Amino acid sequence: MASSMWIPFLAMGFMIVVAAFVVGLVNSGIAADYFTASKEAREAAVQGLGLATDRASIESTKVWLPAFKFLGLGMILGGVTFLLATILGALRVGGGRVQDALGTEVRIINSPMTAKVFPMVMLMGMMVLIISLVISIALATLSYDYWNHSIATQLNPSSGGLPTDLGTINAVKLWLEPFKFVGMAMLLSGIGLALATIVRVLSWQSS
Repeated sequence: MASSMWIPFLAMGFMIVVAAFVVGLVNSGIAADYFTASKEAREAAVQGLGLATDRASIESTKVWLPAFKFLGLGMILGGVTFLLATILGALRVGGGRVQDALGTEVRIINSPMTAKVFPMVMLMGMMVLIISLVISIALATLSYDYWNHSIATQLNPSSGGLPTDLGTINAVKLWLEPFKFVGMAMLLSGIGLALATIVRVLSWQSS
C-alpha cells in the first residue's frame, strides 16, 4: 500500500500549501483595502456591510489558514514516510533475491519494533493535524461572527455575549497552536523511526 500512497500524499500536500499561499494573497489584498480606510471609518463600520465583513474575513482567515498549511506540510511528511516504507520493503525483498541468486538459504529479518510503530505514529500525527483543522474552522466561524460587528457601537461596549465569544477565541488559540506542533512532532518522529528501521535492516543484511 505504501508504494501507491506516497505520490498522492506528496501531490496533495503540495497543492494544499500552494492553495494556502493563494488564500494568503487574497487575504492580504482584503487587509490592504481595510487598513487603507481611516480609523474612524473602520470603527464605525456597520455589521454585515463593507469594512465590518472585511475585518471579519481577515480575522477568521488568520484562524484557520495556519492549520490548513500545517495539514499540507503534514501530508508531505506523510508522503515521505510512505516512501521510506516503500524503500524498506524493497530492501527486504531485494535482500531475499540476492540470497536466492547466491544459492544460500533465504533469510528475511523479522520486522523490528520500529517498523511496526512508525506507521501508527505517522497516522496519529495526521489525525492530530486534521482535528486541528476542524477545530480551527469552527473557531474561524466564531471569529467571523464576532468581528462582523461595529467596533464603535458593539465591540467596544462589549454588549451581549460578545465578551464570551472573544474569551473563547483567545483561549482556544492559545492551546491550538502547540497542539498542531504535537502533530508535526509525531510525523517527524515517524520519519525518524522509519530511518532507524532502514538502518537496522541494512546492518542485518551486511552482517
